[in-house]
Amino acid sequence: MKDEIMVSICCITYNQESYIRDALEGFLKQKVNFKYEIIIHDDASTDNTAKIIKEYEDKYPNIIKPIYQTENQYQQGKRVSIPVYRKAEGKYIAVCEGDDYWTNENKLQLQVDYMEAHSDCSFCFHNAIVLDELNKTKRKFVPYNKNAKKHIKKDNKYNVGELELLEFIPTASFMFRTENFKNMPEWYAKCFVGDWALKLVMTSFGYAYYMDDIMCVYRKNAIGSVTNKNVNKEKESSKGKLEILAKKEEFIDLIDDFTKNKYKDIFDIRRAQYDIERLLAEGNEKEILKKGNFKLIGGKEKIKCIIKIYFPFVIKMYKKIIGENNVK
Repeated sequence: MKDEIMVSICCITYNQESYIRDALEGFLKQKVNFKYEIIIHDDASTDNTAKIIKEYEDKYPNIIKPIYQTENQYQQGKRVSIPVYRKAEGKYIAVCEGDDYWTNENKLQLQVDYMEAHSDCSFCFHNAIVLDELNKTKRKFVPYNKNAKKHIKKDNKYNVGELELLEFIPTASFMFRTENFKNMPEWYAKCFVGDWALKLVMTSFGYAYYMDDIMCVYRKNAIGSVTNKNVNKEKESSKGKLEILAKKEEFIDLIDDFTKNKYKDIFDIRRAQYDIERLLAEGNEKEILKKGNFKLIGGKEKIKCIIKIYFPFVIKMYKKIIGENNVK
């Protein structure tokens, strides 16, 4: 039993030579009473990322098991996490992308201890620090958005719907049971955001447990971030925003169907929010009031919509003020 791998650390990286050492050092500093492996996938980086990985591979050949791509898989529309997770030999998979890193040397042990003691826990995550690479500010991660604060539970246990309401959580904190990944739906390979699908699908096999300990760092605005690409696309134009919204709506339908509509009420709230965002992007603000799902969104969102519909000059004045301040 001692020779069996308990945890497979799975890391995906691309052109992250400035960050990858932090990630690898965080993996190797873990203090555990079990065996673990590090599966790191380099997606044909054009900088020194692969060279740095090879350096660590030579030092720790029994732990680090790299996958070096010669052609970029992400650009071919492939979900690069799939071959990585499928290669995992551990009972559990711990996730950390190449631009994030772990800060607590007991992280793996704490998560494994909990999941070993609670067989019905299928997904475990913890708090983190958000490090903004643009202005170098730091803040606590959970909740990432203020409106999710009211959904934090005292018992730290979340079902799929409750986890969706908590919104964005640190990917570098994910741990789940490897056997459950075999039951991932086929649409995972093409869905909008892999981490979003992963956390909800894995939670559906039991429940998610949250540890409030800060044990990793999430780099916001990191070079090459997929999240940044999506955010920028939304900001670029109404067309870009509508494309992203369509993908979000498609995912909500997929996960709602996968969980057999058990959390339909919560996913309907998401649908209402996306519907309103789409109408705003299309310039059909007044149509929002005709929609019955307007009542499903929160008070602040309603106020924002009403201001945009009946008092658009307020928004124009605000943008003008912000613009003037940026000029100075």
